[in-house]
Amino acid sequence: MNKVLIITYYWPPHAGVGVQRWLKFSKYLPGYNWEPVIFTPENAAFDLQDNSLAKEIPDNIDTIRFPIWEPFSIFNKITRGRNKKNLQQGLVLEKKAPSWKDKLFIWLRGNLFIPDPRVFWVKPSVRFLEEMVKNHNYHTVITTGPPHSMHLIGLGLKKKCNIRWIADFRDPWSNWDLLNKLKVSSLSRSFHRRLEKKVLTHADVVLTVSNRLARDLTALGAKNTKVITNGVDVDQINLDFSQPNAVDKFRISYVGLLNELRDPGFLWEGLSELILENPHLADEIEFNLAGIVSESILTRLENDPVLKKVLNYKSYIAHEQVFEEIRRSAVLLVILNKSDNAKWIIPGKLYEYLIARRKILLIGPPESDAEEILQQTKAGENINFGDKLKLKETLLHCYENYKSGRVVMENTGIDKYSRKMLTGELAKILDKEK
Repeated sequence: MNKVLIITYYWPPHAGVGVQRWLKFSKYLPGYNWEPVIFTPENAAFDLQDNSLAKEIPDNIDTIRFPIWEPFSIFNKITRGRNKKNLQQGLVLEKKAPSWKDKLFIWLRGNLFIPDPRVFWVKPSVRFLEEMVKNHNYHTVITTGPPHSMHLIGLGLKKKCNIRWIADFRDPWSNWDLLNKLKVSSLSRSFHRRLEKKVLTHADVVLTVSNRLARDLTALGAKNTKVITNGVDVDQINLDFSQPNAVDKFRISYVGLLNELRDPGFLWEGLSELILENPHLADEIEFNLAGIVSESILTRLENDPVLKKVLNYKSYIAHEQVFEEIRRSAVLLVILNKSDNAKWIIPGKLYEYLIARRKILLIGPPESDAEEILQQTKAGENINFGDKLKLKETLLHCYENYKSGRVVMENTGIDKYSRKMLTGELAKILDKEK
């Protein structure tokens, strides 16, 4: 087989959407005559773990774990509890009154470590991989970010070994809305743009997850941009989503990250008002929330006299349990960031929701890439941020469907989001670059 070296910070047993994309590509690449070799940190500072994901790594995949030093090893001695996790995972989950120490650490995170705190892994990794790339007949190197430091490893190998290089952008870089939350200065942002430009212009292929993000990266200098969306591993799921009796309550579910960038205040207001206006709903509604949730959002829900009675919160569930959660749901929520680049954002959970054949409510701006997918698959509809009236009307209509046993949607065209088929698209790119 042709060998491809995949450099990724996120790899099982780490959890989160950053793991899924290249875990699934690696799983199916051998079927297209490509042998993946994974290069990943040995001791990454990442708290969330999901041991079920480790079971999905094929036995024949070679995984090289190389030691990494991260500044969080120092911060962890000073910070405690949720603040530590916020810094490690870059979520910046704000308190009502952040301390001067919190503000300092956020500023340091955004301005001292460019492009991110994993930058100290770049030079040692390039030195380690240089001879291996030259001597082991690797055809292509793939880097995936964020963290975007991974792309700097690819840049270093491109210059030293002249190997073919694919840079995979799961999120933007200089236009990433998270940089604003990290208080990145104009000088620091200029450093980001300079590094980003080098990556985009030197990579043989710039791969990304949505059409709008592809156009943005092309405008920033990418010379050969390709799109392969995220998807769902349909071959792994053995649940039957066609039976409405699996939904024993009017369960509204959100699974994933929920921080201040996505805080839909009007959703909490609308749901609370809906229950007050229809008291019989209080015993039939369950708001199912699972994942990393901002402290301020969780506090608001737990202190609301109406919502706290219907809230079912789980801090994290293993990926193998996610599909059982959504199978038991009547409505699935997808929430986009309240930012200028929200139109290109397609949360990974959206693809998993599609095969569940439940009504998907997308909260975000109109004419987004995510809304386009819902329209093509007839899987749900978009509700603009702040449109509380439409939200309440839509939820009430969904409740009526639930009472009538109509919770199963007739989705169309979802096969193209199969992880196996998407890996076939990646293989075509690899084959073309030979």
